[in-house]
Amino acid sequence: MAKSSKSMTIILAWLIAISTLAILSIDSIHTNSVLASTTNQTQDSESVSVAAGGGNGTAPLTVFIPQNVEVKAGQTITWHNPTTVGEPHTVTFILDANKTAGVVSPLSVSNTTTFTALPPGSNNEPIIIPGEDSLNTIVAVNARTFNPVVINSSENVNFMAPNANYTLTGTEKYVNSGWFLPNGFEQEYPGTGNTFSVTFTNSGTYHYICILHPWMTGSVTVS
Repeated sequence: MAKSSKSMTIILAWLIAISTLAILSIDSIHTNSVLASTTNQTQDSESVSVAAGGGNGTAPLTVFIPQNVEVKAGQTITWHNPTTVGEPHTVTFILDANKTAGVVSPLSVSNTTTFTALPPGSNNEPIIIPGEDSLNTIVAVNARTFNPVVINSSENVNFMAPNANYTLTGTEKYVNSGWFLPNGFEQEYPGTGNTFSVTFTNSGTYHYICILHPWMTGSVTVS
């Protein structure tokens, strides 16, 4: 009986080891596949698609795929969000370091200003910091990260509609897609879109980030 029990233990240990190796092998293949997809890719078609994020609520991806793209002047890149949950991303070109924008922003308001939660009765309340001189400070989402916007070389600020299509020259100081989500999740953040498209007109390398996930970076090299 003891010999039989020992044999069964050995067989179970062997099966566990085989199963573990199989899982590790599958995970390795998946990881290598994702990493391979994020390397430099030269795109010859007129329109190029780049995924911003991916995965699901259990294992979300915070990476652009492909991460580095090479295109020719005149080509357009469209970023989309394939995540299966409402995880927003941005595509943000900060061409002037002085134009770095935060996700939230402190703003002064009259201390007589009142705010009502939407929808009424929901568990929402703004951050209000009492101040002096009849002013309070409210902490709000920064419109220059939430909305599609361009700051040009003359410091002019131009907001665009969600799902914007923009032609980038490289003279801009700041170009932002606004928050965009997978199709069907816009209601979670009213005013957001699903895509962002940029046509590149001049050669050079343009680096960008997701403001919501600053480690999520990408580049476009235009020849």
